[in-house]
Amino acid sequence: MKTNKGKEKRVLNINLWLVAVAIIASVIGVFFLSKAKINNLKLNLSPENQRAINYGQYQDGDEAVDGTDNVKFNAFFLRDLNGDGYAEKLKGTCKEIGKEDTLYMEIIVQTEGKLKNGKIEINGHNFYMQTVLPKDNELKSSYIGSDIKLIEFEDLNNGTQKMLADIVKSGDYSYDSAKYSSIGSNVNNYSRDDNKTRRKCKL
Repeated sequence: MKTNKGKEKRVLNINLWLVAVAIIASVIGVFFLSKAKINNLKLNLSPENQRAINYGQYQDGDEAVDGTDNVKFNAFFLRDLNGDGYAEKLKGTCKEIGKEDTLYMEIIVQTEGKLKNGKIEINGHNFYMQTVLPKDNELKSSYIGSDIKLIEFEDLNNGTQKMLADIVKSGDYSYDSAKYSSIGSNVNNYSRDDNKTRRKCKL
């Protein structure tokens, strides 16, 4: 009596190969579909937002501060990138000279401890940060000016959440001659990816 084991084995191998090919094809399809969605999103964005999105969006965990689980800090710009009415947090911005944008900075002291000597240092190579921040229970003094580089905090108890909204500009827009003052004569300053807001703290 003849068996069909060899034939069954070949059919099984062919079926496994077909399943593997189908899986690979679906993975490739998902990759190209997601890439197409990103490209389509970029096509629908203004040139300013197309540049800004290259700096990246905030992800969960980006607000973590080294050395502690109880203090969170982030600095971001807001844009509705997909037209759903909800703004996404971006790590950078792009604006035409003579226009401004709002930089949001948020510091949170969660459930335990106290934040001592907290400060935010603004290290901008092609922008000035204009603030109108009067002294209060959290701020050590008033920060009112057109080129603020440092914001210091009083000791912040657990449960504190402080949001700052400040204007980012390329110069003093009251005078045409001062619009480019933060950029100077260096054309490389038109686009920088090394601007930083740095938090310093002691727990």
